Amino acid sequence: MVANKFLLSRRQALISIAGFTGGIVLTNCANDKNSQTLSLGARFADGYQAPTVFTNSPGQRAPYTLIGEEGFPITENVPNSIDLSVTEISTGETIFEGEISRHGEPGVIPYFPLIFSPSRPGEYKVEGKNLNGHHKILVVEQSEINLVQLGQKMRSIKTPTFEDNLDVKPICTKSSGVCPLHKISLDESLEKSLPTALFVSTPRFCQTDVCGPALEILIKQSEILDEELSIIHVEVFKEPEKQNFSTTPIIGVLGLNFEPSLIVANAEGVITSILNFAMDSKEVSEALATVV
Repeated sequence: MVANKFLLSRRQALISIAGFTGGIVLTNCANDKNSQTLSLGARFADGYQAPTVFTNSPGQRAPYTLIGEEGFPITENVPNSIDLSVTEISTGETIFEGEISRHGEPGVIPYFPLIFSPSRPGEYKVEGKNLNGHHKILVVEQSEINLVQLGQKMRSIKTPTFEDNLDVKPICTKSSGVCPLHKISLDESLEKSLPTALFVSTPRFCQTDVCGPALEILIKQSEILDEELSIIHVEVFKEPEKQNFSTTPIIGVLGLNFEPSLIVANAEGVITSILNFAMDSKEVSEALATVV
């Protein structure tokens, strides 16, 4: 019963941040339920159900699931890929057409990460071959949102470590064992000119959804790449076990209103890769490979 209260309160806290539950976002995008059996499910903030995360700059990433007739993400008989297109609504210009591969760890909801590069702000629609309806995305000028972006400098801040938890308790909500990704603070890593991967999440509540066991993936990567880069984990809430869902300072500094988020920066502190909302071992490896 205590765990259920904890989960409910945590979700309520996330709703207060952004009006939705981070990687747990679900939108059934079907407009015509009779023509097809599957539709796109948005696992991100698209600008309509929550403030948009998309700007008119390269490398915008939108992870989708497939929604079945019952209105839930499908986990069986999921195709290895889907064909998607992105069209600017005002001009009718198609800015992306291509095949999107299936991603996701075993036991979690499969997802399809669409990468597109809108050159102008405005409304865009995403459609899938043999999929029902379409999904709309709102794109804004990069200057209109505080969310950290590709190509920008990593924003420096002191983050909790084993030596100084900065009143974040627990320092990690990993369900079992010790999380080793709290040895160094973000500001220290950047000052040492080390490539840095910053992971912001509440892992206790992100094991079976599309965000999956991302912390465990990063812990394994840290064992392999320990001397080549710093991998740092920061929790979202200060004292969730005491029902204190005040957010940690990193949330405001990075402009986050969701979780999880993985931000990778090179030795110069320039951000080379960002994975928001959903990630798996393949995408994490590719993100880290941009700096090592």
